[in-house]
Amino acid sequence: MIDITAECDPLPENSFAMNAQGKMAAAPAEKVLVSPAHSQPNIRLLLPREHGTWGLLLFPLISGAIVGYVATPNASLKAALWFLLTALSAFLIYQPLEAVLGFSLIKARSQRQQRVAIISVIALAMIATAGVLQLFHLHRGLVVVFGLAALACFCVRLLLGSSRRMRVPRQLIGALGLSSTAAGAYYAASGRIDRTSILLWLASWLFAVAQIEYVHLRISTAQVRSRRQKLRSSLAVCFLHLLMIATFVTAAFVGLAPPLLAVASVPSIIRLGIWLASPWRPLGIHIVGFSELLQGLIFNILLVGAFVVRI
Repeated sequence: MIDITAECDPLPENSFAMNAQGKMAAAPAEKVLVSPAHSQPNIRLLLPREHGTWGLLLFPLISGAIVGYVATPNASLKAALWFLLTALSAFLIYQPLEAVLGFSLIKARSQRQQRVAIISVIALAMIATAGVLQLFHLHRGLVVVFGLAALACFCVRLLLGSSRRMRVPRQLIGALGLSSTAAGAYYAASGRIDRTSILLWLASWLFAVAQIEYVHLRISTAQVRSRRQKLRSSLAVCFLHLLMIATFVTAAFVGLAPPLLAVASVPSIIRLGIWLASPWRPLGIHIVGFSELLQGLIFNILLVGAFVVRI
């Protein structure tokens, strides 16, 4: 399941709560149950709570690796696999490190949980370090450039704090760091940092931005029944989707990107149009999650095809 916007902030009064059928319904704040602190499992300290981040990390990474491997005669599968291990380790450090530093909404509420978080950070850091050393051995030392870019995004995200007002900026900056795996995996496989690597990163990030904004739109308009009101509420998101496809078309027109790149954004625009034209239905957050996971898969398949299939 993908849940790009999942955050553990307290829900405001008269916000939305999920019922037994997975639908969103208005509920006063005092009726939203909060689990006791002592029942918090250790797994919540170790795995990212935003389920959609897995898709934002792995889809661009796999796409970049495939494009780099196919486009380069002497591509290195071994280096791409080491990059995958390194990126996953660095990604998994984020949640326990936030808990240790006190920035996470999920706190280590006992000495045992604190030890689990610290041991996880140390172990994952050792694995990531071993991966970087192997990549240096395989002549992929410039991978640290993408690591530093992701680290910078992580630091900026922490500096933005945990207020609800900064939720979207935090997610967009986080997506910029996660989508850098497209360029990193391309470099690991091909040994080159070139225009293709930057285009893969940019395309993956633009799609992630449009996806994040769309999910926020669906949640914020869960009780909007009028098509006219839906259209008014979605103007900014519609503009963002059109800007994405316009960017791809322009890049292809001036020769900076393959002509088929614009096709990759078409399914997301169709999805937005179908929602605008459809009658009101209760918001099934699980359905939205799975549909966005499918959208990410389709986009990355078309993205790979745009760079691999030349016309």
